[in-house]
Order: sequence, then structure tokens, then C-alpha cells
Amino acid sequence: MQRTTFRAIAAGAALAGAMACGDSANKPAAESASAAAPGKDFRADQMRYADSVLATVKGPGEVAKKLGKRYDVGSPTLRDTIAALAANAKCFDRGRQTDPYLAGTATIWVNMSAIGSDLIQVQEPDSKWTSEAGNFVVACLNNAAKDWKFDPSFGKPGAYIVQIEFKLDPNAAPPAQKATGNKKQSPAGTAGD
Repeated sequence: MQRTTFRAIAAGAALAGAMACGDSANKPAAESASAAAPGKDFRADQMRYADSVLATVKGPGEVAKKLGKRYDVGSPTLRDTIAALAANAKCFDRGRQTDPYLAGTATIWVNMSAIGSDLIQVQEPDSKWTSEAGNFVVACLNNAAKDWKFDPSFGKPGAYIVQIEFKLDPNAAPPAQKATGNKKQSPAGTAGD
């Protein structure tokens, strides 16, 4: 029984390996190497992809209209304050730990009562991300928003929609590659800390 299982696994692995290799034997070495490792244009490609995803996001006015008469677009002051709070929560940074090229838009709903905000939540269907790592950002923002409170100066009683865009800075250094191996080598060749 175990032998049959092992043979099936070995045959599957060999088939998968052959399929992965495909026609690489007939490709020039430079072309095969560029397919195996991201090239210098990878970052630019990822930024173009992020821009294309962000371009498909419905604006806060469209989202508010879709949700109904009770919803309105939040003021720039409300939006900018939420953006600053989101930056302090480091939610986008946590998402980028999973996907260094993560970008997206969080659509946030703020419910204001006569005494100020009583509920702040990310509208998941109206938020858009370049990868599933955006789910980490949404969960983090929803958790952080439990502690955010706005006084009535941010808006009369009602429901407000604001959007925060998270995007890779084109001038920032490329994300660091994860090191392989257990120990770093010092210049002298001895194991480092």
C-alpha cells in the first residue's frame, strides 16, 4: 500500500517537473533565466498592474449612491484624518509583509450620530486590492477602527464614505529579498550573529 502511494507521488512529481520545464531546453539561456527570476522591469510591471487595479475602483460618490440616500461622501477632513490614523496603525505595512508589491483602495464607512462616530468599518465589497494580502489590511483597519472616535465636527448625523489609497512609492527602494540559509557569513568567513 505504501509502495503504491509512493510510486503515485513520484510519478506525479516527475510529471509536474516535466510540465514545469516545458520547452525550456529549446530556449536561449538568457530567456530561461529571465523567466525564472524577476528582471529589473518586474517592479515597473507591478506598479503598472497596481495602477490598472486602482483605476477600476468606484469613487466614494459612486459607492455612496449605490448604497442609498442615507450615505454621503465624507469631508476631506474626515478622509485625511482616517488616512493618518490608518498610517499610524501600520496596516498597509503588515499587508506588504506578505506581498511587497501590494496596492489597493480601502473604502471606509463612518456612521456619525449626534455625539460623534459610533461605527467605523471597511466596506469590503467596495475595496479593491492587487492581491489577497489586502485582506490583512482590511482586518487590521477594522480592528484599529474600533478605537477611532470622531466628534460631531466631522459631520452631521449620517453615514459617510471615504476612500484611502495605498500604493507603492515609486521612489522607494525595491522590497528586500528574503535571505536563504540559516546563518549569515561575515566578511572574514565566520558565522555572524
